[in-house]
Amino acid sequence: MRKFPIDDARLMTFAGIAYGAVGKIPRYLAEAQLLAGEWSIIWIPAVGQNPDNLAYIALNEQAGSVVLAIRGTYPDPLSPIYWNNGQQDSPFGPMVAWKDSASAKISGGTNTGYTNLSGLLDANGRTIAEAVAALDPGVSLCVTGHSLGGTLAPVLALDLVGREPDRAIYSVSFAGMTPGNAAFAALFEKDGGLSGRTRRVFNTIDSVSYGWNTVLATRNFFTPSPRGGPLVTLFLFIAWLRLKIGGYGFTPIGESVALTGTVQNASSKHGLVSFVIETLHQHMPDTYLALLGAPPLPFSILFGAVTSDGPAPPEVHPQDRAMPVFHI
Repeated sequence: MRKFPIDDARLMTFAGIAYGAVGKIPRYLAEAQLLAGEWSIIWIPAVGQNPDNLAYIALNEQAGSVVLAIRGTYPDPLSPIYWNNGQQDSPFGPMVAWKDSASAKISGGTNTGYTNLSGLLDANGRTIAEAVAALDPGVSLCVTGHSLGGTLAPVLALDLVGREPDRAIYSVSFAGMTPGNAAFAALFEKDGGLSGRTRRVFNTIDSVSYGWNTVLATRNFFTPSPRGGPLVTLFLFIAWLRLKIGGYGFTPIGESVALTGTVQNASSKHGLVSFVIETLHQHMPDTYLALLGAPPLPFSILFGAVTSDGPAPPEVHPQDRAMPVFHI
């Protein structure tokens, strides 16, 4: 496994910042403690846009490194984008062949997200691929994302490797689901390209990161409690059966990096509601940052309904902060 130019704590910070409002992402980069104001935006969708899938590119000129961070599920259940992203999270339906391959396939939802990202334009009319192609050839690129962004990160990285085989490109996903089948995963093990440059980081008790290759492993996930009960077991069994009958063959990509999660106050939690709250907590960006020993984001994403930015740094006015929302 090659040495990665940027550590996981910083990459997860970039992935979390992707949930911010487009116009405020540059400020969040400046505010993030771990990034130390060393990164600047070099590509972002034009301010005023709110596409179904969003990404931005940041450069550390001194280090000669670039990060492409992809947003997860849009954090506002009152927006149709949230529900469109939910369809991208689903593994069911026809799979789509990857480019010219006869056997490598990704889910239809993942293909939609990938297509949306490929078509994004900045204020100058440039796509992500065009922005990357304009970089100095010696600059390395890390593609990252959390949740749906983590599912899409290796897919977009593979596309960029095909366009620029001589550039050092890496993919690090957090809490992502498996985007494709075994033949698709095998593309990441070929000599050159992304071989040894792909990592899948997951919280051991985050159920999302077990989709869609090992869904039954999440039964009775939290010890000693909370337990989901028969309803959760039934849901997981139905999902597993549909995947089995459908022959999807979802297969994880690259090196698996496990972060050992801890249940919050397990002895005092019981019942389905507590199970859902615990499940949401284990998936949150700030939970991943804590597991990596990193400071929290400049804004806080709460339990799947409302978010606030938390205590503002002294130089930032609290009333100017975004109010994102998050769903699993």
